[in-house]
Amino acid sequence: MPVAVESAIPYPTPRKVDLAHHLSTEARIRQPNPIKSVWKAAQIRPGIINMGNGDPHHTLYPIASMNFIVPSLDGDHPVEAWRMGTSKTLVLSSHKDAPSTLSLRTAFAYGAGAGLPAVREALADLGARIHAPPNHTVCLSLGNADALTKCFRLFGDPDDSFLCEEFTFSAMTNAALALGIRWVPVRVDGGGLLPEDLERVMRCWDEKKQGKRPHVLYTVPCSQNPTGSTISLERRRQIYEVAHIYDIIIIEDDPYYFLQYDLQINQNTLKEHGYTRAMSEVLPRSFLSMDIDGRVVRLDSFSKVLAPGIRLGWITSSPFFADKLDMLTDSSTQHPHGLGQAYLAELLGPTGWGADGLMKWVHSLAREYERRRDLFVSVFDAKVAPTGCASAEVPQSGMFVWIQVHLESHPRFVVRTPDSGSDDEGDMLGAVMAAPGVLGEVARRGPITNTEQLMSELLRKLVESGVIMIPASTFAIVDRSGSTLSPIGDRANYLRATFVGTDETIRDGLTIFAQALEEFFNLK
Repeated sequence: MPVAVESAIPYPTPRKVDLAHHLSTEARIRQPNPIKSVWKAAQIRPGIINMGNGDPHHTLYPIASMNFIVPSLDGDHPVEAWRMGTSKTLVLSSHKDAPSTLSLRTAFAYGAGAGLPAVREALADLGARIHAPPNHTVCLSLGNADALTKCFRLFGDPDDSFLCEEFTFSAMTNAALALGIRWVPVRVDGGGLLPEDLERVMRCWDEKKQGKRPHVLYTVPCSQNPTGSTISLERRRQIYEVAHIYDIIIIEDDPYYFLQYDLQINQNTLKEHGYTRAMSEVLPRSFLSMDIDGRVVRLDSFSKVLAPGIRLGWITSSPFFADKLDMLTDSSTQHPHGLGQAYLAELLGPTGWGADGLMKWVHSLAREYERRRDLFVSVFDAKVAPTGCASAEVPQSGMFVWIQVHLESHPRFVVRTPDSGSDDEGDMLGAVMAAPGVLGEVARRGPITNTEQLMSELLRKLVESGVIMIPASTFAIVDRSGSTLSPIGDRANYLRATFVGTDETIRDGLTIFAQALEEFFNLK
């Protein structure tokens, strides 16, 4: 459902590109749910007598109304006031028989896979103001995980190859493996995915040796999980251009998008136009905002800005792909849950926060997470950096810090050639945490280090000391395509840490981490 509103971003002119060939075999042969098709047609005519659906009648719902007590947005920093218990509250009410933004009669009935119009329209309005995408539409999902796995089914066939960052959140990439999709890693640095490596992989791809050329890129452009990197505007433009040249679909998974730090909001814009316009001027430009081909499928979530248990997110894509996703949902998970939609309808409706209020909340939330990030960096600089054993880049967004462990300074660090044999590789705290095969299944080309063994030992040391961080090997994408120039295991000398916990957790955790590093490096 496209929405045309004022935006700080100019609307790009779309190109007419036929992208139907990207659909999976499943998506091509899937037919609309016939009952849902009749139900949707019935919604067009108000007051129609519905004797076709099997909905329990609303007079038999054992619920009359619901109240949601949410923070008032009075004051400049509503998140801090809410956290400290000094915030005023706002009561939002949903009713079955009284006026509501979204009646519980509708919210609790069967619906369409794309979600109810009241919520979709509010999110389309928000997206139009921030991203100004040309000819895109919004449908709801049960959070980003649901949306992403459906995208895998939409675009992926067995033996297809998809592209992603070489270190990526494994819970999501593993979901594609069961569909027979193979991952092709693209190199990253402190600024995220490298456009030149993406171009190299595509340019050098040999279909006779490697199979069908990759046609989908899965990326987390802001606070990439696990590296915490955020891709710059120039890199995004280069990546989109590579995607256009080589006909790649971009799945833009962006759950941390609103958690941006060090933003300098224009106060004049804020006073004249409100938080949505002011934030749109300083938030990163999304791939969606530059999508003139219709090749970007963007995933957003409420998990990081409201609560994970809401299990609602939204997908913004071309109408063509949205229709295919709607068909998949109607014959699988069915519509998103009514309780969450009722809550969001009231929250984003005229008696609630509205879109501008939501943006005020996320701006305040980002300030709180920024404070915790700064505390993490301060304690890290005081406790960990002086050891010389590890370093970390300050993230621009999100929840994670990617800590590099300087194994080259470890007294037992070894660089060996492929024919020099192998010592014990370590068990990486058991089979689950080990991500077994990270090194064993990679073609060993060039120098090989004992990074995996040392990181296994370090992880065990941390657990014994009383702190846990996630090792890079857990996120390492094993390249079975032959595209990678060097084994990823040699670059897995990183740990992912989060700064979203309490101040005490940050201080105590990093203090223990520093002590464990000193003992591990034999500095004590």
